[in-house]
Amino acid sequence: MLLDKTNVVLGVTGSISAYKAAYLTRQLQKKGAQVQVVMTAAATEFITPLTFNTLSNRNVYTGMFEGDNAGTRHIDLGKWADVILVAPATANIIAKVARGIADDLLSAILLAFAERKIMFAPAMNVNMYNNPVTRENIEYLKGIGYYFVEPDSGELACGDEGAGRLPEISTITEHLHRYLHSGKLLNGKRVVITAGPTREFLDQVRYISNRSSGKMGYALANEAAKEGASVTLISGPTTLKPPSGVETINVESAQEMQQELRQHANKIDYLFMAAAVEDIAPAQQDSKKLKKEFINDNLSIKVNPDIVQDFRDKDQEVCIIGFSLEMEKGLKRSKEKMRQKGLDYIVWNDPEQEGAGFEVDTNEVVLIAKNEETYKFQKAPKRKIAEQIINRVVMHNE
Repeated sequence: MLLDKTNVVLGVTGSISAYKAAYLTRQLQKKGAQVQVVMTAAATEFITPLTFNTLSNRNVYTGMFEGDNAGTRHIDLGKWADVILVAPATANIIAKVARGIADDLLSAILLAFAERKIMFAPAMNVNMYNNPVTRENIEYLKGIGYYFVEPDSGELACGDEGAGRLPEISTITEHLHRYLHSGKLLNGKRVVITAGPTREFLDQVRYISNRSSGKMGYALANEAAKEGASVTLISGPTTLKPPSGVETINVESAQEMQQELRQHANKIDYLFMAAAVEDIAPAQQDSKKLKKEFINDNLSIKVNPDIVQDFRDKDQEVCIIGFSLEMEKGLKRSKEKMRQKGLDYIVWNDPEQEGAGFEVDTNEVVLIAKNEETYKFQKAPKRKIAEQIINRVVMHNE
């Protein structure tokens, strides 16, 4: 399980969304975590300690001096925890931590263990969230290493609209796993990534190709290596620097890429098929440069082999993530491709979106799982998109 044997101190503060922390407690347990709930006095006005006691099967602490070993409880709980997650985190608790105030049990725990193991999932009114004091406190804490899960936007309890909603529980648990296992998500995993275009030669100097720069595939290779994987990058022609710590194999044609890829069948855990493999090739290749007078208006072409389908036929177990460049009915066509090719996931990329597609440093994509769950990643640098894809695939696949 994703959080197996992870000790979580869950700090619940006085927000209307405190009731969601009950569901969060259950979800953390389902993922293997041991959960110890600590509530502020204000939190108990929104939901009772008994709820958390029942769900966590542990005593819930609401005061600094209640019960046994009260004098060192703020230290003992912090030492026990692998992570201290404050969800919901109000403007008040964030301000206390930023200013070093410890006037209750939760704030004392947070002060005693600083940024080393603390996450905040803020929830508050949009005006409180956007207040310059709150923004300064958050940015200060981020700057010295505290981890924040950005709040969602939408209709708030008071009827206002804007940022301040507690993030979805699945988002919080995803960030928690990322925080705990950064650099470890793919430890011990073998990953192959294809990148760049292929070139299909008509003669010694002319070829059919496409505009792929390889940037998305190289971003995936860098990110997979950062997460501890043993990475092989099979790259078509690009001008990019080979990623550090990654075995890079350079190819030109679709056939060469297919041959290299076949060597990894039944030996890897993940295949990210990010290459823009050219669909067509000249039916014949001349060993010399063709003279202009011998080139007519009708160039005979052939369809290249489907590399990813070929690989799936040879390896039924590997998790394959395909990439789809589609404009008209892109989502529907991408789902059809995923089913036809036997993929586990497909990443739909619409090149008509500004800042997405070929030859740019950013991307905006939709990740689709074979159960048709979809995840949209807003426009961001390709390295960030690569991080989001890998995190979602690994977590969804565990």
